Amino acid sequence: MDIAIVAAALAVAAAIGFAIGKRYARRYQRARRIHIDRFKLKRQHADIELEVFASREVVEAVRDYAKHNHLSTQEAMRQARTYLREIVPKFNLLAYYRFGAPIARAIMYFLYRPVVDRAPLQLFNSRAPKGSVVVYVINHRSNADYVLVAHMLFKFISLSYAVGEWARVWPLNHLFKWFGAYFIRRRYREPLYHAILSNFVRTITRNGVTQGIFIEGGLSRDGAFGKPKLGMLDYIVSAKRDPEFTAPLFIIPTAINYDRVLEDRNLTEELLGIEDRSTKLEKLNTTLEFLFKNTVRSMVRRFKRYGYAIVSFGPPISVDDFVREQPTILSPDFATRKPALQNLAEAVMAEISRALPVTPVALAARVFAESEGVTLSDDEMAARIEGAALGRISLLREKTGAGIWSSAREVLLLRRLIELHDGKWCWSSKERLVRDYYASSLLSFEEVKRRGWPDASTEPATAAALTAAPAG
Repeated sequence: MDIAIVAAALAVAAAIGFAIGKRYARRYQRARRIHIDRFKLKRQHADIELEVFASREVVEAVRDYAKHNHLSTQEAMRQARTYLREIVPKFNLLAYYRFGAPIARAIMYFLYRPVVDRAPLQLFNSRAPKGSVVVYVINHRSNADYVLVAHMLFKFISLSYAVGEWARVWPLNHLFKWFGAYFIRRRYREPLYHAILSNFVRTITRNGVTQGIFIEGGLSRDGAFGKPKLGMLDYIVSAKRDPEFTAPLFIIPTAINYDRVLEDRNLTEELLGIEDRSTKLEKLNTTLEFLFKNTVRSMVRRFKRYGYAIVSFGPPISVDDFVREQPTILSPDFATRKPALQNLAEAVMAEISRALPVTPVALAARVFAESEGVTLSDDEMAARIEGAALGRISLLREKTGAGIWSSAREVLLLRRLIELHDGKWCWSSKERLVRDYYASSLLSFEEVKRRGWPDASTEPATAAALTAAPAG
């Protein structure tokens, strides 16, 4: 009896706390004038399911799945609903504004010096036609991008973004769904799954949900721009086949750069054929251990941040205008629409490239890579960094070559990536792949396209040589 009373009291207290917290979150949202997509706030997902399963493509995919797997239509529908439940987020206003966004901000300021150039967004919001649908297309540098994305747009909107399978581990799976993310299975070729995913993305696009996608698909192993993937972009653009979807659709190119990518050594080791075979749980434990150790170091004042994490934006691209210029992009046949889709993807990547901000470490790595075998004094580094920074997007507090080199030197010494010999600096010979990784981050998309991309079929030695090769 006592246990039942305690349980009831806890349930009542939890309900009251949830109601108060939800009221606080809504009050905060109204006070800051943060836009929340109404479609995202639906507690039940019957509307999403209705639209997805009303698609002829999904109906045919269910029938094909049943036929090829010797199942009944009912069993195939059950699998289709399982896929949809796996994908659909469960956005929680309280979790996002009371816990998620403050935690994202705390993590970013704990690890980095974050800088976000929000002026282009404010200009776009003041000029965009009413009812515009917006998709942020982002270059993918680190798994920390998801946290940085949440932090950078917190004051404007809650973003629904596509998250890979790496985050489908407890408790991250619930957290990401509460924050509005939807999971996607990369490299999963099941036709029924892709029919469900594509129609889900079209549904939320037509209903005005603001999304974020990482157009390169995975993380770059060599630090340069990856080859753009067409899948998610195709799903979003094809929403324009619906004649009732008349709202203007815009893509906002979003560029991210870091002084330190937390996974840099794991990524560069893949170029040598060294694979990270850790399980999802082991990776989560590693992350938690990393945060715990650095928290302890900060408490004893031994921890130093890893430099800049910077976000900037390119000019918005009107999908409607692109469709008028290249109407084949809406063709039902993929082979017919692929060239136009490739053109759009490369146009977006070119704008991301032009908007890419410099960081002190990237500039220093570029100078060291171009001065192979040469030691440089502080004055020489400052002068060369100042030259390398000319004509590039800079959101740094440091405005001179000397100031930028001082900022870079602090991070590089912390990581033991540079050495001092007779009063002059050189990059550690054991860390050349890391040097080239950061130097390559400043290559333009056109330079990388001319050079070519290392991929899964590339021999490790060839991939490593390609990384260090000049773009021209």
